[in-house]
Amino acid sequence: MIEAVSTEGGADLNRRRALAGVDEAGLGPILGPLVVAGAVLEGPPGGDPWRLLRRLVCRNRSETGKIRVADSKKVHQGVQKLAHIERTALAFWGALAGDIPATVRDLLGAADVDVAHLARCPWYGALDARLPLECDRDELRLLAHRLGRELERTSIRLLRLTFRVLDVEEFNALIAATNNKAEAHFGAYTEILADLLAAVPAAGGQVVADRCGGRFHYGRALSRRWPDAKIAVLSESPERSEYVVDRGGMKTKVTFAERAEEQAFPTALASCLAKYVRETMIHSLNAWFVARRPDLRPTAGYYTDGKRFLAEIEGMPDVPWERLVRCR
Repeated sequence: MIEAVSTEGGADLNRRRALAGVDEAGLGPILGPLVVAGAVLEGPPGGDPWRLLRRLVCRNRSETGKIRVADSKKVHQGVQKLAHIERTALAFWGALAGDIPATVRDLLGAADVDVAHLARCPWYGALDARLPLECDRDELRLLAHRLGRELERTSIRLLRLTFRVLDVEEFNALIAATNNKAEAHFGAYTEILADLLAAVPAAGGQVVADRCGGRFHYGRALSRRWPDAKIAVLSESPERSEYVVDRGGMKTKVTFAERAEEQAFPTALASCLAKYVRETMIHSLNAWFVARRPDLRPTAGYYTDGKRFLAEIEGMPDVPWERLVRCR
């Protein structure tokens, strides 16, 4: 478990700490958006949220009835995989916002996603699917309320949940501009990092992000994003790279780690939120195409099955293909 640590020598050891996490869903598929999400929690120093929230939250599938916070690949499994990831994402969203969103459009709008831009794709033109997609709404609202009470009991504050959606057209444009998929990916990461740094208190904050692809040198990229900040390199390795971003005396430790979802609770939560947002949009995409070809089998958008899906819809009219298929 990565714990939030102070970046200032001699800091008050009893001061509350903020820990933020960043992760993505959808880098590999050929269909559907890339979603990068972030989460910020604040709590007592040295506190492990998995331990403090253990009455209601778990990491392992065996603990039935609890809200599972883990790598989204582990949560989004089984026959009811969408329900599992939905339960996690919307319970925490509801605990922060006071209620769960009524529709996919409301969820996207709450994160300031440009829904009008997305609507240029016909399959995103009607993002009015009711939420939750699979869980019972009343049960999920009650669960979110219970989670809010548990957060309060354990002195953990959920400060921020947010996400960035890059649809296929925007993702392709970024790749065309940089000729580098990794740079397009990291650009979305830094947008969420900037959002989280604004939410992290001035002292004692840390951001833990899942490693971006194969890179482990982030100092120059961080300097480009924050040209007026001082970037101190603490360590760089394939497993873990650590920096201190000093923005006029506001120092925040930023860590990029391999399998960060297993080490930091907010990163695991961000992983689940990113995956759920992507799944809601893939749900909309599938619904649009299946309505026009009822015998079409839905897709998750990954390479092999995505190619099958594209072959089956080949020749379908009124499809803006440049907004459907990624160039890389």
